[in-house]
Amino acid sequence: MSTQPRVLIVDDEPSLRRQLMVGLAQHGYEVDECEEGLSALTKIKAAESKQDPFRCVILDVRLPDIDGLKILSVIKAAYADLPVVVITGYGTEDTVNTVQNNGGSAYLDKPFEMETLVAEINRVGTRTEKRPKARTASEPLVLTSALVFIRGEKDADLAEIYETLCFGDRVCYCDPVLGEWDLVLLLQAANRKSIDQIVQRHLGSLKGVEAFEVHYCEKPQISKDLEGFIHDYEKMQATEKENEGVTDGRNMRMLTSYAILDVDASKLANVYMKLYFTDNVIHCDVADGGKKIVLLMQGISAQEVQSTIKSTIRLMPGVLRIKQLNVLNFSTK
Repeated sequence: MSTQPRVLIVDDEPSLRRQLMVGLAQHGYEVDECEEGLSALTKIKAAESKQDPFRCVILDVRLPDIDGLKILSVIKAAYADLPVVVITGYGTEDTVNTVQNNGGSAYLDKPFEMETLVAEINRVGTRTEKRPKARTASEPLVLTSALVFIRGEKDADLAEIYETLCFGDRVCYCDPVLGEWDLVLLLQAANRKSIDQIVQRHLGSLKGVEAFEVHYCEKPQISKDLEGFIHDYEKMQATEKENEGVTDGRNMRMLTSYAILDVDASKLANVYMKLYFTDNVIHCDVADGGKKIVLLMQGISAQEVQSTIKSTIRLMPGVLRIKQLNVLNFSTK
């Protein structure tokens, strides 16, 4: 174990990383670096496993893979006592508020002097050996989930089909949508066999159904380190929702949309992690052996959701095709 306090620098500018590494080393710190958020999470977890943890993280807001403020939330969910100094050259008052609300220890605008950074690290203090006990939520019961896409016959009464399915056994969501499908169901049961039985019971003889597809939600194949961060992050979110009395991740006042992505299965891990922490993404489900990802998205407008799809999701390496289904009220269809 190192006798010098270890600091991790997360920034996509090589010149800045070199400058900070040299400056912090001169002030007695052992320094490591990375340019992406996912790499940072992996290094933090690996350091924990080796019992040689980082005592402070210097985190840029703009990273090439995941927004730095999301990474801040993930780090604090797993290690509430780990000081994080957030740096950016594009900060606003909203940025400062978000840093504070997400547990950031300090905030600096670029450019800054090395003495200013060292002073902030000294002010917030480096992490101690004793870690406070994290808040925990009750562990959720693990169920098998499936998304069912349904197309009605040409003259079918879709409102009647919707009302029939909406209150069906094991139906979590039933959404009317606009696109190549008419309805989307989210089902949950003990296992796939039970899902198949529910699908047959609900749709086997339902009048007006022309076709349907069942996509079983699967556990993404990601590293144990990243899986651990997601687990801690989800527990933190569950605790906050319990405290706020929220039982559903959706905001019913916002526009909701499904995005169905065909993905390169060999790149699933990176694609999944980036999508999981993408703005406007509420749920991220893997299906079809890692070849498909279904997103539940929300935004204040159709333009906001569409902008995220065009400017962020469509540009991710490994995303091959995207189909979008906007959730509608029958009165607007």
